[in-house]
Amino acid sequence: MTADIRVQPTPYPTPSEKREIPEYLVRETIDGIPFYYAGFEAVLNKQKTKTDIMADSGLQSEIKAFLMLLLGQKLDLQQFKVYIGEVGSHVDHRSNLALDIAIFERRYLTAKKINLKYIDVAPKIVIEVDVRVELAEDKEQVFDSFVLRKVRKLHEFGTEKIIWIFTKSKTIIVATPGNSWGVFDLNDDVEIMDGIRFNLGNYLKNEGVELDTME
Repeated sequence: MTADIRVQPTPYPTPSEKREIPEYLVRETIDGIPFYYAGFEAVLNKQKTKTDIMADSGLQSEIKAFLMLLLGQKLDLQQFKVYIGEVGSHVDHRSNLALDIAIFERRYLTAKKINLKYIDVAPKIVIEVDVRVELAEDKEQVFDSFVLRKVRKLHEFGTEKIIWIFTKSKTIIVATPGNSWGVFDLNDDVEIMDGIRFNLGNYLKNEGVELDTME
């Protein structure tokens, strides 16, 4: 007498079963969708440490420092605060953003709002430098899934302008709610606010920084 042995088909793993991704590799969450630090898979494969992928590149640091100094010199700091780095922004219970440069109005970002939590006040202006996130499953849709979603989420939150610098394509996008988005070359003058303008191409050229030679 032979036993009736039947091989059960192995179910396909769900995305979460394919690979467990630690929470510390999540850079931002938008509408409940986790966006991971660029290069997170190298950490999972033990080719890099989390510190290797979380820090700014030299180019990002240079651009942020330039804009921070410009704003510090030109902006009315009696009315505004400027933060730089991974500025934590709590938009809603499903969305926590990391902002490169954020300009806040002091009348809204009061002392009581500054604590150990992410800031829950909408910045007036946000400046982003490049894209530093990846999706776990679809790395080709980062612009649609992340850039557009983040811009619209900030607009809904109350941010009046987002300036996004893309160094690889040498393009700057300026997005304001209810208007067509402006697309500028890196060598164009771009207004941040109240007549404060920058020309990133000229600045990098004067500093001897050549984007075309970067790998």
